[in-house]
Amino acid sequence: MKQFIITEDFPMNELEFDKRFWNEQACYDYLFKNRWPDGFVCNQCGNSNYWLSNRKLFICTNCQFNHSLTAGTIFNGTRKKLTLWFKALWWFTTRKTGISALTLKSLLGLGSYDTAWTWLHKLRSCTIRDKREKLSGTVEVDEIYVGGQHSGKRGRGSENKLAVVVAAEKKGKKLGRIRLQVIENCSGEALMPFIQANIASGSSVVTDGWNGYNKLKEKGYTHQQIHQAKAEKKESVLPGVHMVASLIKRVFLGTYHGRLEKKHLQRYLDEYTFRFNRRNTKHVGKRFYRIVQQSVNTMPFNRKSIIFGNISPLLAN
Repeated sequence: MKQFIITEDFPMNELEFDKRFWNEQACYDYLFKNRWPDGFVCNQCGNSNYWLSNRKLFICTNCQFNHSLTAGTIFNGTRKKLTLWFKALWWFTTRKTGISALTLKSLLGLGSYDTAWTWLHKLRSCTIRDKREKLSGTVEVDEIYVGGQHSGKRGRGSENKLAVVVAAEKKGKKLGRIRLQVIENCSGEALMPFIQANIASGSSVVTDGWNGYNKLKEKGYTHQQIHQAKAEKKESVLPGVHMVASLIKRVFLGTYHGRLEKKHLQRYLDEYTFRFNRRNTKHVGKRFYRIVQQSVNTMPFNRKSIIFGNISPLLAN
């Protein structure tokens, strides 16, 4: 029986990237391979044969339905060259602490800050893969607080900061994958749905003594509580979550200067999760490859929906 080996196709480094994607056709061909990895398939009838029009529309030979390579993707309706988009994709995925809209505007020579800002939000929408595997084994869970420019009450119930729940896998003394989500409050009603959606049943969940986690055993988890008041050192309580919190705040302050609105915060957290969970990837180009894959499978957003915090995807044309 013949064995089929699926190879991952991506540039290993920036020099290889520049040599490979120097013109529009190279970018176009790469998008085609990622949108239709097994060859063209008509969205309407499933036919695999097409002819290419002068406008680069893929026209099904059976039903004559027109397919645009970029329609229904984050590139939908763009007037910019794909070479610019690809460079944005490369810098977005390969820089350890991310990239700000102001920096992207300067690097690409874009005439508008708004264009760079919109592009980055579209790319952030590609960082979370549907049906990803849940965290498992031993997982620390706690809430952290980010943002807020004013002094005030700290910790649970803070009026000036945004609550984010963090789940971090423990792999011995090291951390595995993480999950991050903005929550309205720290009640069990807010925490339990996050845990069930992101942590496999039967896992050992480690928390502090907060009563919002009291129903973990009922939900099928082993629950280990560590009471901060009884710990000899504060940093010994949930050290994995505390490290993630520290790293997030450092990135948010350093790259985005702490200017994060609640309606956009989840996308920034998704970007951080993508970057953190792939921190040990051998080749930086693999992160670029993953986002390209997602970019052709993510429904488009327009600028208005992003501004108003509506991240529900638009229907493809």
